[in-house]
Amino acid sequence: FSSQHGKEFMQQFERLGLCPESANFLPRPSEASAATDMPLAGKTFVITGTLSQPRSIYKEMIEQGGGKVSGSVSGNTSYLLAGEGGGSKRDKADKLGVDILSEDQLISMLK
Repeated sequence: FSSQHGKEFMQQFERLGLCPESANFLPRPSEASAATDMPLAGKTFVITGTLSQPRSIYKEMIEQGGGKVSGSVSGNTSYLLAGEGGGSKRDKADKLGVDILSEDQLISMLK
């Protein structure tokens, strides 16, 4: 980090309040522990229907579990999180053979 580019990079860290040399710096978890902590890694979800919580709550849960949330059902969709209703997204998930989850099933996957 002695180059000009390296110094600028470190200054960006400082502006963000990050210091990789500080005592509170956490090293990146190993791949094994990351996989354990990320039960939804590599999975893509679509959320539809009327749920008991705001969609933003479920989106955050999925992302914290390592998954991604998309706005539309496609061949790349792993799961459809569906509440009451769901209409065309539920129909398309059925047509494509996408697994449809309830809120409780999603929560179980995250445990």
